[in-house]
Amino acid sequence: MEHTERPGATARPTTHQPPTWNPLLADGTLDYGLVDLSRIEDQHWLPALHAGITAQREAVEAIAADDSPASVATVLHPLGLSHRLLSRVERAFSCMSSVHATPERQQVQQELAQELAGHRDWLTLHPGLFRRLAALETALAQGQASATPEQLRMLQKTLDAARAAGAGLVEATQQQLRAINLELTAAETAYEQLQRQEAAAHAVHFTELSELAGLGEQELAAAEAAAREAGHVSGALLPLNLPVQQGPLERMTLRDSRRRLHQASTARGTLTDDEGRTTSAIGAQIALLRARRARMLGFEHHLDSVLPSRTAEDRTSIETMLRTIADGASARLEAEIQTLRETGVLAGSASDPAHSSSTAELDPWDISFGFATVAKQRSSDAASGSEQSAGAEQSAGADQSAGADQSAAAAKGQDVPLEEALRQVFAAASRLYGITVVERDDLPGFAPGARSFEVFEASAEQRPGAGIGLFLLDLFARPSKSGGAWMNSFSVASTLTGSSPVVINALNITAPAPGEEPALTPSAMRTLFHEFGHALHGLLAEAEFEELSGTAVPRDNVEFPSQVNEIFQELFTGGLAEAGQAPAAEDLWGKGFSTFEHIAAVVLDLAWHTLSVEEAEAAAEDPDAFSAAALTAWGLDHPLVPPRYGTGFFKHIFAGSGYAAGYYSYLWAQVLAADASQWYREQLGALDDSEQQDRALAAAGSQVRRELLARGNTRDPLESYRISFGREPHMEPLLRQLGL
Repeated sequence: MEHTERPGATARPTTHQPPTWNPLLADGTLDYGLVDLSRIEDQHWLPALHAGITAQREAVEAIAADDSPASVATVLHPLGLSHRLLSRVERAFSCMSSVHATPERQQVQQELAQELAGHRDWLTLHPGLFRRLAALETALAQGQASATPEQLRMLQKTLDAARAAGAGLVEATQQQLRAINLELTAAETAYEQLQRQEAAAHAVHFTELSELAGLGEQELAAAEAAAREAGHVSGALLPLNLPVQQGPLERMTLRDSRRRLHQASTARGTLTDDEGRTTSAIGAQIALLRARRARMLGFEHHLDSVLPSRTAEDRTSIETMLRTIADGASARLEAEIQTLRETGVLAGSASDPAHSSSTAELDPWDISFGFATVAKQRSSDAASGSEQSAGAEQSAGADQSAGADQSAAAAKGQDVPLEEALRQVFAAASRLYGITVVERDDLPGFAPGARSFEVFEASAEQRPGAGIGLFLLDLFARPSKSGGAWMNSFSVASTLTGSSPVVINALNITAPAPGEEPALTPSAMRTLFHEFGHALHGLLAEAEFEELSGTAVPRDNVEFPSQVNEIFQELFTGGLAEAGQAPAAEDLWGKGFSTFEHIAAVVLDLAWHTLSVEEAEAAAEDPDAFSAAALTAWGLDHPLVPPRYGTGFFKHIFAGSGYAAGYYSYLWAQVLAADASQWYREQLGALDDSEQQDRALAAAGSQVRRELLARGNTRDPLESYRISFGREPHMEPLLRQLGL
């Protein structure tokens, strides 16, 4: 990773602005049109939103009133330009509220959500706009107008969205849809905010550091700091992250401490809001509202209403994939748990006085610890065997760089210093896609501790070429930050609006103690590669319309580029060149466990979103009982392994509609990613020379960048896949990766 300044960097403006000045209302003054986010105050959001809504409504009314022949120039282009201000406000608020949701921003979020929900309904159900779009569709069909393939796709997507929202229905039905959408937005916002509050409320306080035996110094220091920040005068606090299996469970040697943390995690969904509702109850209400909306639109349930905008053909194709994976994962999980029992993994785990560690039965809070312990044992055995086989072989070990040593450490499951982790992520992208990443210390951070980087085309002269966009990185956890990890965009690439990509990655790794260098665990390293895959999808996009740019692909396709990027960790271990080989046993350890908990969450999502109105009403009477019955029906009600997300803390599907009836997308995308991984291995497997491999890798990456990442949703993503990889995706590589 380079740390050079970019010549001619834009300086931060220093001119004093009057109190009424709103930075969101003007084009950004920083590079790539970025607004100086350090100057935005909470009082700026709503006025800027209102201005953006007003600007778009005026533009849409003008389109609707135009009686000239419908064309791309008179309909699509003005529509695509109508939301420039509104998009800037929405994107900026989404980015900033997710990483630092102060109480003031949470209040603004409620108001913004309601305003935007009403405006979206106004837009998609506008009769005059729908008439003009339909007129353009007719003109194109009759040869009276012309359009490029991307423009045709944009028109079709816009019309499909309008029809799916109820355009063309009678006014009374549209009014009912508007009411449901407003109620849904309020419920989704309430779910997100209560889920965040509950995570904080259920954080586990330990009075003595000795209770956290097994955690590293960095984790202990962070836990002590979290306790002070939460108002505790002593002890340590472990906040809750989104998934049910909390990271520290892998290392905590005291069983009772593990029990407390795990039970706090699984107990989520019980805190009530001001109206007496739990997140589980709000989630059930959301599912019911979605079922009612689907029926009004003529669909049996919510899944059917969203499938037209997905790549999956139908419910049967989704469930066929899930059943194949679920059956294999269940069998593998049982074998893995039997191994835990046979190896006596708890013998090395300190126990409370009521249990004997050598004879105790496994409990749910032992599972993460047990899998991690066995993984370390196997990794150590494999490393020991490798060293013995090397014997007296002399290599250039004394001359190896620190970077090579740290890459090897990552391959052996050890933590990697942050700067080395970033170097690896950026170097992989450079080798694949011909880009260079340079840190920009002169740009103001959008969140506490965030860092800024500029992305360039690589040049033969070993210096940055043409600028592509900005990459902003927010790594460390904080109480006001959403859980998990994600990619978001302040702006996206569009030749129509003239905007350039400015994307962020947000993670939730533990901040280091003062004076300590941060390091990433193997799991965090994988997450960093994954999220940077999303970032590359946005940074390398080429599109006319923002609505089709980069990651604006169908929900069950959006995870594919990020999962492909995960495989390039292997660039630093040599594994990529081993074409067609089955994964080693140590690499498959825990696949049953991780796949099982994942697919159980997928089943919960589909269960909630394949209900008729009447079934949803019944389920809302007892959400927990419904969830349990849904898992039992699939044989996924394991006493030791709960779903990755429960109904009470399933932010993906209840805090917004993006992944509703779409959490299967991760597995759907894994099919594509595993097949693509196999394709890359095939390109390199027959090449022994490292220079040949580098050239082959660069050629393959260039093709994928040009035909898939750059294309976004400007054409069918599955067509882009076939063009990029020269074949249809197959499921066998994924089953092999999962050991199924």
